Amino acid sequence: MQTKTARIPAIVYEPEKILLTTRNLSIGYSAAQPLFSELNISLLAGELVCFMGPNGIGKSTLIKTLARLQQPLQGTITIGSASVEIEKKLSVVLTDRITATNMTVKELVAYGRYPYLNWSVKLTRQDEDAMEQAIDLTRIHHLVDKQIGQLSDGQMQMAMIARALAQQTSLLLLDEPTAHLDLNNRVEIMNLLRELAHTTGKG
Repeated sequence: MQTKTARIPAIVYEPEKILLTTRNLSIGYSAAQPLFSELNISLLAGELVCFMGPNGIGKSTLIKTLARLQQPLQGTITIGSASVEIEKKLSVVLTDRITATNMTVKELVAYGRYPYLNWSVKLTRQDEDAMEQAIDLTRIHHLVDKQIGQLSDGQMQMAMIARALAQQTSLLLLDEPTAHLDLNNRVEIMNLLRELAHTTGKG
């Protein structure tokens, strides 16, 4: 990774603003044996929250349920204002593999801007700026022209985080964001996420 330090622009945000809440949430694949039940969670702007536990207990299922990629067994999930499309409120980084290996890293990051594109599907200066900032923050300038099939697992993880950052949502859900990274890069990613939360008010 490059050593260039990216500047995170500070914004004014409401520290007590609730970005996500759940009420009596049960998740899993069987109502008779839920993985988690009666979860009542609130995530505030500016908070970095980590779910920790052994493999197989349902952390990934919880992330997918919170992201509305999987239906809850019971309960409710509220994410931001109802008047804003979910794609502009929430970005997700999962551990699922991408099969389009001939796509470049820059093209992958550009997918984060799709919720903002009009019928012409043409990137604007604002879109380019958002992509450049995401690339700066994750320090992947040296990868932008590479095809994702040429990336290591760790490089792919950084590119996926850059795509999520380019989406410019107030809420980021990341499933094992430091998977496949060496120790130095794990520390750097956690520091980046913490700084994003505290400086820009993301959750």
